[in-house]
Amino acid sequence: MQTESRKLALDKSGDAMRKTMITGVTGFVGKWLSHALRGAGFEVHGLDRWNDCPYDDVIYHQCDILDTQAMNEVISSIKPETVFHLAAISYLPEADHSPRNSLDINIMGTVSVLDAVKQGAPQCRVLLIGSSKEYDDAIDSKCLSETTHPNPTNFYGISKYAGELIGLQYVRQYGMDIRFTRSFNHTGPGQSPRFVCSDWAKQVASIAFTNAEPTLSVGNLDPVIDFTDVRDVVNAYVKILENGQAGEVYNVCSGNGHELKWILEYLIAKSPRTITIQTFDKKFRDHKTNNIILGDYSRLHTHTGWKPLIPFNQTLDDTFNYWENEFRNAT
Repeated sequence: MQTESRKLALDKSGDAMRKTMITGVTGFVGKWLSHALRGAGFEVHGLDRWNDCPYDDVIYHQCDILDTQAMNEVISSIKPETVFHLAAISYLPEADHSPRNSLDINIMGTVSVLDAVKQGAPQCRVLLIGSSKEYDDAIDSKCLSETTHPNPTNFYGISKYAGELIGLQYVRQYGMDIRFTRSFNHTGPGQSPRFVCSDWAKQVASIAFTNAEPTLSVGNLDPVIDFTDVRDVVNAYVKILENGQAGEVYNVCSGNGHELKWILEYLIAKSPRTITIQTFDKKFRDHKTNNIILGDYSRLHTHTGWKPLIPFNQTLDDTFNYWENEFRNAT
């Protein structure tokens, strides 16, 4: 384990800053969450397994969450007031390809984090990030609430529901303050092109600003998906640890459905070149996907006042502009 220290201990008034920890900080959501927390005046500690962290305003700790001794040392040395547990295998096909690895990281990694908090910072509030994939893929719903019993049908969803059940047992057995999300799809600038909105935005930007072949590869265009902007999502996470309740599960979603076909047409319209659409079999999932599943965030709004603020058109615009800048800077 390597730990990098930076002096961020005092805020502008000279008072000690509240300490928070983000596991998986170098990922897509970690970037936006660390930015939001720094803006709220937190001393942000980030943890991940990579050698470096690209964010200057994060005190970075290189650590594998499966290394229980290293996790204990990091948490005991920092004693954070809050922990946002983002570290996970979050790409569903990757979990399907390597179930053991995803189950190790998403389940035993969660146990490692919770044990470290229990031993080194027992008063800490923890947010465990779950997924709408904990719900049944056979469900088609326009208002799915947390009262719907989970019934995951893929390894990713299974691992996330297992983490939730384990966390609830830590609440019951050890009295820990743990809150939970079932986060629906979220996207925005900087997301990996392994995910659909960023994938299409990148392909269209490449066609528009390079000499790339004007052909765009897609998979199934039928589903209607509940997307939330990542910047709204991280604000929900902060509000849950500020105003939510221990042992409670919260859907993080927009409640609005967006047809994949409409998203594709919206992004294609940004290209000055005519684009041919090509259906690519490898982009179809091996298992069933909901035709429509829209979440209900009423509980989250009631407990914290949160609601999504960023229009989805802006999310797509910002995601496309991110890739436009990437291609322009590369030339």
